[in-house]
Amino acid sequence: MTRKRTALALMAAALLAVSACGQFEGVHEDFVEAGGENPGLGGASEGTGADGTDGTDASTEGAGGGDGGSDGDGGGGGNDNGNAGNGDTTGVTDSTITIGIHAPLTGAAPLRQDSFETGKDLYWQYGNGGGPVEIFGRTVETVFADDQYRPSTARQVCQTMAEEQQAFALIGAGGTDQIQACAQYAASEDVPYLSTGVTETGMGSLDTYFAASMTYRQQTPMLADYIKSELGVTDPSRVAAVVTNTPNFDDAVEGFTDAFGDVDVFRPDKNERGSSAAGNLCTGTVGNYDAVFVLTSPTFYLEMAAASGCRPQFVGVGVSMGLDQVASTGCSAASSTEGARFFNPTPAFADAGEYDPAFLAAVDAAGIEADDVTWMMWGQSKVLHQMLEKAGEDLDRGAFLDAVAGSNFSTGVFPDLNYKDGPFGATQVSVLRNVCSGGGHYETDHAFVSGF
Repeated sequence: MTRKRTALALMAAALLAVSACGQFEGVHEDFVEAGGENPGLGGASEGTGADGTDGTDASTEGAGGGDGGSDGDGGGGGNDNGNAGNGDTTGVTDSTITIGIHAPLTGAAPLRQDSFETGKDLYWQYGNGGGPVEIFGRTVETVFADDQYRPSTARQVCQTMAEEQQAFALIGAGGTDQIQACAQYAASEDVPYLSTGVTETGMGSLDTYFAASMTYRQQTPMLADYIKSELGVTDPSRVAAVVTNTPNFDDAVEGFTDAFGDVDVFRPDKNERGSSAAGNLCTGTVGNYDAVFVLTSPTFYLEMAAASGCRPQFVGVGVSMGLDQVASTGCSAASSTEGARFFNPTPAFADAGEYDPAFLAAVDAAGIEADDVTWMMWGQSKVLHQMLEKAGEDLDRGAFLDAVAGSNFSTGVFPDLNYKDGPFGATQVSVLRNVCSGGGHYETDHAFVSGF
C-alpha cells in the first residue's frame, strides 16, 4: 500500500497568505537566504490560491515554402470528428491565420516574459530561411494572454482570444490545471486546442484536443524503468515520490506506483513551501532515498532541493522542470540540483543546433538572445505548422480537426506524434541532466527514446 506521510508541524509552518498578485509572500526571500538566486522565476511558490497548481527526423519544406513543413501522413485515414468542412473559418483570412497562446507569466511557475515575447513569433516570422513561414499563402499571427497560473483565468483568457480576438486555434504552453480548463472550454466551442502533454484526466474525451508530447500518465511508467535501469535503483523502499496534491496528478502517481511498487508517496498541499518536504527526504545529511520523483511547481522543487542537506537524486517528468532557469537557480543554492534528471518534450536547449540548425539560423535572423522557452515554442510551432498544412488550403476548424485526428507528424524537435488512437499521440521523451558547471544548465542524456 502506498504510504502518504505528512509532517503536521511542517505543514502548519508552510501555510502562507496569498498576496494580491497571486504569489506567496516571503518565498523568494527565504530561498535567497538559503543561498539561492532566482532572477527568472520570480520567487513564486506552489499554487496561486484555491485553484492554482503545477501546472512537449527533420521535416521537409512546407507547401508555402516554410521550413519545417508537413512530414505527416494519413496514419490510416484518421478518426472523423464529424466536423469536416463545417465552415467555421474564425481567425482565417486570405492572408493570415490567427493563433492564441496562453501561459503563466505571473503566478506560481512563471515563464520569463521576454523569452515568451521573442519565442511566440520566432518560427512564424523567421522559420522560412530567415523569412516568414507561409501556409498556402497565409502567414501566422499570434495573440497571447497571461493565465496567471489559475484555471479560472485560463478559461477566461482562452474565451477572449477565441471569441473576441478571433483565434482560429489555441495553444497551452504550461500548467496542468490551466491547460485542462482551456481545453475543456475549447471543446465546448469546437475550437482546436494543442498543448504539451499533462494530465489525462478529463482530456481523453475532448475531440478538439491534441497533446504534442507524452502525458504524465504515459511518462511515469517509463520513468520507473529509467530509475531501475539507468540509476540502478530497484528497491521500492529506496524510492520516494513528491507530487502536489491535486486530482490532476493522481494519474501520474498511479502510473508510477503501478510500475515501481510500494514507494513512499508524499502529497504536499498547494500552499506548502518546498522546504517543508526536505525532512521527509533526509535525516541530516543522510539520504532516506536513492531516487526522488518530483512533480510539483519549479519553485517548490527548488526550495525542497535547497533545504535537503543529503542532496537527493531528483528525477521527474513534465515541461517546466527542464528549463535552464530551474537548473541555474538550483545550482546557485550550493549546487542542490546537480545531476537531477527530467524527461522533456525536446532535447536540451544547449543542443538545439544539433537537432535543428534552422532554429539557430532563425535566432540570428531575428537578432535575439534565445533560450529554452524560445526553443520549446519553436518546436510546438513546427507541430502546428504541419497540422495546418495537413488541413489543406480550404481551412476551417472542422477540416483541421479531422485532418489531425489519425495522422502522424514528425518535427525533429518535439516527439513523433501519431493520433490514430486518440489525442495522446506521443511515444518519446528526451532526458535532460542538470549540470552546474558554467552557472547551471541542462544537457541531453537521451533524445527521443521510447523506453529503457
